[in-house]
Amino acid sequence: MDIFGWLLLAAGGFVAGVVNAVAGGSSFLTFPLLLAAGLHPLTANMTNFVALTPGNVMAMVAYRRELARVGRGLLLPVLLSATGGMIGAELLLWSGEVRFARLVPWLILAATLLFALGTWLKQRLSRIAGFDGASWKKLSYLLVFVLALYGGYFGAGMGVVLLTALNLFGYDDLHEANAVKNTLITVFSLIGVVIFISAGTISWPHALAVMAGTIAGGFIAISVARRLSPRILRYAILVWAVGLTIVIFIRYGG
Repeated sequence: MDIFGWLLLAAGGFVAGVVNAVAGGSSFLTFPLLLAAGLHPLTANMTNFVALTPGNVMAMVAYRRELARVGRGLLLPVLLSATGGMIGAELLLWSGEVRFARLVPWLILAATLLFALGTWLKQRLSRIAGFDGASWKKLSYLLVFVLALYGGYFGAGMGVVLLTALNLFGYDDLHEANAVKNTLITVFSLIGVVIFISAGTISWPHALAVMAGTIAGGFIAISVARRLSPRILRYAILVWAVGLTIVIFIRYGG
């Protein structure tokens, strides 16, 4: 990879770091960049996984006060996230390059739908008379496991729907919900990183380029977040995701 390619990936990672802090959806930017850089979809997915993990860790540390308030209530969700993430990562390795390439269009479509419908689903369920998310803990735990399973396998778009799910099932404080979301994503991300590195499936030059940009973007995200509308940014990401889904279906759908 030449210096121009490295800088392009770093710039994409920078934008992704800011986007992730403001509205979520960074994988919609970095995954196609890694594909455009010539990586096979399976390698691009695993490399993307590693590249975005430091940003998740930083986000978790930033919410340490909120995590202290949640306390022991975080233990079971963390265990479920770790288990689901491990199974998802192992399934990704098992699927191999050919199977994963065939699944990529459908995974991108699923991620786009999750990103698009997360807030709408919360609003619809909130209008149902008698629905009290806080009393549906078992369902929330099952959802955490399923989302971690998806996150360990692919993960694009799940941050938004996980935040929505946590808010729906009892985490009324947005900052606490964000803290729990970042922790769960960090847990299964770190497990996935260990599995993928052990398997030797990471393209490190590409991963480090995106990682450098993501970390830099994360540092300035707080000041940028005050100037950008998360709602407008989410719509912009959604338009990009729909276009990406169409392109991916054309390229890999056959």
